[in-house]
Amino acid sequence: MASPLSLFAVYAAIWVIITVAWWAFKAERFGLSGLPAYLMYRTTRLNKWIEAISRSRPIAWRTIWNVGIVTGIGLMTFAFYYLAKNLTYLFVKPQQAGPVQPIVPLPGLGVSFETFPYLVLALSVVVASHELSHGIASLVDRVPLKSTGVFFAHIVMGGFVEPDEEKLNQARNLTKLRVFAAGSFTNVVLGILCILLLVNFPATIALFYNHGGVSIGSVSDSLPAHSSGLQPGDVLVTINGTKVSSIADLRNYMSSVNPGQEIVVGTQRGNFPIKTGADPSNSSHALIGIAGLTDAYDPKMPFLSPDFPMILFNAGFWLINVLISVAFINMLPMFPFDGDKFLEVILNALGIKRIKEIRMTANAAAYALLLLNVGLSFFRFGFLRY
Repeated sequence: MASPLSLFAVYAAIWVIITVAWWAFKAERFGLSGLPAYLMYRTTRLNKWIEAISRSRPIAWRTIWNVGIVTGIGLMTFAFYYLAKNLTYLFVKPQQAGPVQPIVPLPGLGVSFETFPYLVLALSVVVASHELSHGIASLVDRVPLKSTGVFFAHIVMGGFVEPDEEKLNQARNLTKLRVFAAGSFTNVVLGILCILLLVNFPATIALFYNHGGVSIGSVSDSLPAHSSGLQPGDVLVTINGTKVSSIADLRNYMSSVNPGQEIVVGTQRGNFPIKTGADPSNSSHALIGIAGLTDAYDPKMPFLSPDFPMILFNAGFWLINVLISVAFINMLPMFPFDGDKFLEVILNALGIKRIKEIRMTANAAAYALLLLNVGLSFFRFGFLRY
């Protein structure tokens, strides 16, 4: 496998070639800009497509974005609550605190090479859905778009929309709230949808896959499975001839097995006799000595890959984490995020005075909470690599 340094060198060389070509052919006249920092294609052609979407069901869209306003308030409130609670735990109950750390999207450093494609997919979906929602919310209330486009920023691919700032500033408060809340609201909805699909994952893929056993991720050196011949990557399908289709089946069967009892574990490679051991934390509970267990699936059609369900599950896991995290952070009243503008409009609508001072205080509080959580998380958990 190529080293991270060589992969980076190849990537940098390709990027240099693209930048030189962009400069030589004066590609800005075609709407391409941003190099060498990023590559952006700006156009008005996508405006008509977003306009068609916004005009299809204007009343329904306004209702959706009104729900988004309420959701935006909830996201902002909960983000403050969670960060304040977690910060308190980091000081007084560190064992109950959770890590609040940015993911460094560098393969081999902040994320593994296996995780990196899932992170890129999640970030791209977040950006594209977020910006599309801003565009639809703007056009539903007749705030025109200056341009739309796509971009590639080394790690993230996505789309963007540019509402007419002057028209948006002149719009009524309800319109502004809809526009500023739309992106995070859509991210949350997509995140919840992904949660529902993963919670019911067997049903999600039931049309194409059957449960096919339990995939073994690792075998402990000090427990019975190691001497039996079981290996990481084996798929456990039976115990003493009883079919095991899932982790739930495995747990149910093992609950009736006593420590020291001989069992025969059936896998795709054959049968392995094992004398079970006792769980150190519960002497009445029998252990085989396998870990990193995941459900395995058998494809119903010959052209389907048995590995695809795990790829789909990992993609869903990262989509959930990135979609939900971005939605909460984006609605915090921190410049330049949507939450800052959202708070300003709410204060205006309520007729509150000294808006500038309140915004500055809210910004300072939000940034302080976030940065303190991140800093103390590094001390408590170290640098997390995914």
